[in-house]
Amino acid sequence: MSGTVAPGPAGAVPDGQRPGPGPASVALRPLGYLLIGSVWLAIWLVAVLLLVGSVPYLAFADSDGLVEGVGDRLADPVEAVVFLLVLVPIAAAAVGAGGWYVLTASWPLAVLSFVYVVRALSPAYARQKLSFTARAAWGSTIGPPTVGNVALSLQPVRATRFTDRVMRFYVAGWSLNVRMLLAMLPAGLAWVTAIGALAPSVPEVLHVVFGALTVLLLGASWTLGVRAFRGDVSAAPHDGVGAMSADQRAQRLKELRKQREKRLRER
Repeated sequence: MSGTVAPGPAGAVPDGQRPGPGPASVALRPLGYLLIGSVWLAIWLVAVLLLVGSVPYLAFADSDGLVEGVGDRLADPVEAVVFLLVLVPIAAAAVGAGGWYVLTASWPLAVLSFVYVVRALSPAYARQKLSFTARAAWGSTIGPPTVGNVALSLQPVRATRFTDRVMRFYVAGWSLNVRMLLAMLPAGLAWVTAIGALAPSVPEVLHVVFGALTVLLLGASWTLGVRAFRGDVSAAPHDGVGAMSADQRAQRLKELRKQREKRLRER
C-alpha cells in the first residue's frame, strides 16, 4: 500500500491526464478542506473527552452509589454472572475496540485535510487535484451496513512519506481487523478498572489492585495492538492486485519483500 486505500476503476484516466480543478474550485478548496478537517478534529476531540473524561466523572460524581450498585449486583449470583460475563465484556468492546476505531478513523482525516489546506495555498498545487475518493469492497470497512461499496475519501493524489504514514492509520481505522479488535479489549477492561482505582469509596487495597490491573491491561493492549498494526499492512480494503496500477503493484511487491526480509532477520 502506498498511501491509498483502493485503486481507481479499471481504465481510469491517469492523474496526469485528468483536467485540473477550475478557478472556483482552486479559490474555495482551502476553506473546504479547512472545514472538513475541523469537523474531523472536533469528532476526535469529543471522542477523547468522552473516553478519558468519563473515567474521573464516573469515579467521583457518585462514588458511593457506584460502589453500592456494583456491590449489590455482585452479591446476587445471577446478577454477578450477567455483570461479569455480559456487561463487562460489552463495555470492554465498546470502549476498547470502539474507542480505537473512532479515534483512528477520525484523526487521519483531519490531518490529511489540513495537509491539503497547505497544498491548496501553494502555487505548485494550483492546477492539481489534491485528493480523491476510492471505493472499498462491501463488508470490508467499519460502520453500519451499506447497500454498495463504501466511499473512502480524502486520499492524497500526490503521496509523500508523511501522507503514507498517515494513510497507514487511515486504513487501520476504517478496515475490519479481528486481531486489532481483540487487542483493544484489555484497554476496554482498563477503563473499568481505572474507575475502580480512582473511586474514593473503594478500599485502599482495591485502589492499588485496580491501579496495577489498569497498567497491566493497557500494556497488554499496547503490545498486542502494535503487533496487529504492524501485521496488517495488506488490510487495505481494495478490489485485489489485479485492479492495481503498475506503480501500486510495484510498491506492494516492495513492501512484501521488506516484510519477508524482516521475518528472516528475526529468526
